[in-house]
Amino acid sequence: MNMGMRVLLGGLLACGLVQAAAAVQEIEGQAASGAYYKIAVPDGWQPGGALVLYQHGLNFSPDTDPGLGPLRDIALQQGYAIAASGFSSRGWSLLRAVDENKELLQIFRARVGAPGELVPFGGSMGGLIALKLTEDRDLNPLIKGALALCPPVAASRAWDSGLDVRLAYDVVCADIDHGQLKTGAEPYPWAYNMDDIPDDLDNLEFDPDVRSALLNVTVCTGITLPQSIRTNGMRSRLARLQAITGIRDEKFLLTNIAYSTFVMSDVLRAADKMGGRNPFGNIGAAYADADLDARIRRVTPQPAAQVEFNWHSNYRGDVGSAKILSVHTSGDELVVPQHQYVLRQLTPPAQLVSSVVREAEPSHCGFSEREGLVAWEALRRWKDGGAKPTVALLQQGCLSVSGDGECRFDPDFEPTSFDAKVPPRSEPVLVDARFSGSWFDPSRNGEGIMLEILPDNRAIVYFFTFPPQGQTPPQAWILGEGRVVPGGIAFEQAAYRPSRPDGGPLTPEATNWGRFWIGFSDCNNGELRWEGPDGWGRKTVKLSRITALKGLGCGDSGPAPVQASGSWFDPAHAGSGFHVEELGDNRSLIMYYGAPGSSDFVGWASAVVDGNLATERDIFMVTVRGPVFGDNYDPAAVVITRDALALRIRLGCTRGTAQLTRPGSAPVALNLERLSLPDTMPHCTD
Repeated sequence: MNMGMRVLLGGLLACGLVQAAAAVQEIEGQAASGAYYKIAVPDGWQPGGALVLYQHGLNFSPDTDPGLGPLRDIALQQGYAIAASGFSSRGWSLLRAVDENKELLQIFRARVGAPGELVPFGGSMGGLIALKLTEDRDLNPLIKGALALCPPVAASRAWDSGLDVRLAYDVVCADIDHGQLKTGAEPYPWAYNMDDIPDDLDNLEFDPDVRSALLNVTVCTGITLPQSIRTNGMRSRLARLQAITGIRDEKFLLTNIAYSTFVMSDVLRAADKMGGRNPFGNIGAAYADADLDARIRRVTPQPAAQVEFNWHSNYRGDVGSAKILSVHTSGDELVVPQHQYVLRQLTPPAQLVSSVVREAEPSHCGFSEREGLVAWEALRRWKDGGAKPTVALLQQGCLSVSGDGECRFDPDFEPTSFDAKVPPRSEPVLVDARFSGSWFDPSRNGEGIMLEILPDNRAIVYFFTFPPQGQTPPQAWILGEGRVVPGGIAFEQAAYRPSRPDGGPLTPEATNWGRFWIGFSDCNNGELRWEGPDGWGRKTVKLSRITALKGLGCGDSGPAPVQASGSWFDPAHAGSGFHVEELGDNRSLIMYYGAPGSSDFVGWASAVVDGNLATERDIFMVTVRGPVFGDNYDPAAVVITRDALALRIRLGCTRGTAQLTRPGSAPVALNLERLSLPDTMPHCTD
């Protein structure tokens, strides 16, 4: 995906629009992740200066010598430092790209100094990564503006198109000897096995090895043959594929087939990506070709895999106050201009300049040097306090720049919606307040999660479990705050609290742990994916509902008045607290978690209580221990200790009291404050 970027680089240099900085310090190396990196710092750059984070397009071979992009020389001359990661994985690098840019930033800080501003810039896949960096909560405060050329902002919809290309080909060429593409292992035969993906593929738009690897496509369609030797059958099948996919240019069609076989298969099967978990699907898609619609394979995505992949890959528009300038080519049939439609829907208009250059010959990201330079200069002026540029002003500025290359900014170009280009899929499960409650994997009885959906598409998860093999505490709990997304919840940051019954040397502070992804197939079932640190591993487990909040069951129309549901804590006992679920039948589920130093009881315990919690209740709580976390989890090892903790509790709307008594120990009094209120719950005062 680097064609237009190379054109822009060569043009800028040829036109003499840039000159190399007088002195540049260059730093190269390999980060702990395995990603190679390159840094260039102009003479005179000081900590607090600006740093361009350049993002390259998709390579299908490891990038061991990352370039610094087409704006390298002019940015250095203007006083910017530049850094680029080659990424640790080939192909679709979105699953790790943001983390590896943050890793690169740490290296830059250690070796050069702390920048005061970050300017993400890239084209194609790199343009999307530039936008994703702008969305990152840690990086966003340093970003005033980002430049994204032809970014695939609606990445999941682009992969919908890729899956359609792959599955449509299977239908059109099903009966042609030696015309079928290779099949992979079930249950995803449409995805190549890793051993069948050639290692010598680099740029999928130009690589001659692509034609050799896709010889079957030529047998079926004649796509790489001269017109004079194509058979009528080849012409007919090629025309049908073009009609189904809407891809008119034959070179673009072959490139799209390459992406939908090699790159998509790599995403699904590679251990450094989804590792065999499928985020792709076409359930609900209605194809205009009736025969295709009846015969095409229907693929169902895995809920947690889809949530995780889409979180990493899709632009969401969470750019804070940053300004975004993005340009697309009108004839692009790899990253179609419909992505600009999505960009305009998601980004606040005051913070976005979105333009399409109207081209006579279709290209992917094929900008002239003048167009690229003007886009960069317009962003620079705008982010530094200048007036927001218009597309008409971009065109005027381009025409005023001397040098080769056209100026084609079109203020009247309006891209159509993605649904007009690619058949939409079934809507994912709508996650709302009804999903608050307790969930578990029936094969892992003894551990589970308590989920609380909050206002503003936020959520809290409490994962009550046990440490992995070799770690001594008998219990552990992991807390995460996440964001509700289509089909599930993404918890980008989770914190771990171990427990020890003797208090031990542990501290109340939580430590960063990893990430959770929850995807739902319906209101009562789903999947939990965790990605933890060493010793904890990565795993996907089933989720089944145990409880629902009163009035918020799957069939309920709205909540009944509820007073105590939510999370509670005593500020004087950091790291400990209660999670409460008021259920039907005048019962409540209470989970207590106690951190070292916060009370005499260290661990977690639960109880089901009859009666209204507004009246003081005396309760004996149950605790569980025995299993080890992860693949070796054995529910038969669960040991339940009853009456492990006595609890006296009363909860109002915003405040409450509690007293904890462990057998043989003095009571601990707690003055409770509400920490959270589940979404749709009525606000009240004590």
